[in-house]
Amino acid sequence: MSSLTFSHIDIINTTLVPSSQQPDSSSVTYRTKSIIGFRGRKTTTLSVVDGESEKVVGGIDWRDKSFVINGKEWQLSVLKSKPTGLYKTSLRIWDWGGQSYKIRLGNKQWTATSTTRLTPVVTFNQYQSNIFKANQPASIHFAPGMPEIDKIFFIFVMLYSEIRMQDESADGHLNPDC
Repeated sequence: MSSLTFSHIDIINTTLVPSSQQPDSSSVTYRTKSIIGFRGRKTTTLSVVDGESEKVVGGIDWRDKSFVINGKEWQLSVLKSKPTGLYKTSLRIWDWGGQSYKIRLGNKQWTATSTTRLTPVVTFNQYQSNIFKANQPASIHFAPGMPEIDKIFFIFVMLYSEIRMQDESADGHLNPDC
């Protein structure tokens, strides 16, 4: 399983570095950078970092409610839906690559599970502040062999889900501009 650790508490303005337990030299380092305007967040970009150079591979347009991955734009209204029934407040369904994934928060961890399998394909651990021991940075873990474009998609899904949850926690309701 490949993993990335967020180097700062601000997950939309930070560097995502490969886990120290991964000796794999093919691991990619990413950087998130957000532009914030008078009315709140505008965009968050994701770049691949290679030494001193960076290449933007995608972004979240918070106001337009869309993802851009490798130059192609997807509206969130097409990618995500709310299931009906008991789990409508804690569960979202995201469609990607011809599959549907359940995105759920529990025990300070977001999980993405294929609707056809029981084991998560991606987990995102929230930042945890501790008083008597070291803080735990946020981290994201991918199933083995996941293609890079899928990793980018799930990074966006987890960032979007976490930031929306933080917005709701901060003011008791979701910001309609995001």
